[in-house]
Amino acid sequence: MDARLLDVVIGVSGFLVLIVLLAILPMIIVSGVAYLGAIMTFILFLSGAGYLVNEKII
Repeated sequence: MDARLLDVVIGVSGFLVLIVLLAILPMIIVSGVAYLGAIMTFILFLSGAGYLVNEKII
């Protein structure tokens, strides 16, 4: 798969993960902590995906 297309797919899926977490986590956890958890999960998702893509390309 082309690296640019893979980056776009990862970006869109990461954005969808963020939206889902922002919608669901405040129902479960106190809202301040839920938003922080959603952002941290989003950052970890993109970091992990970037690491895996970098390993596959090289």
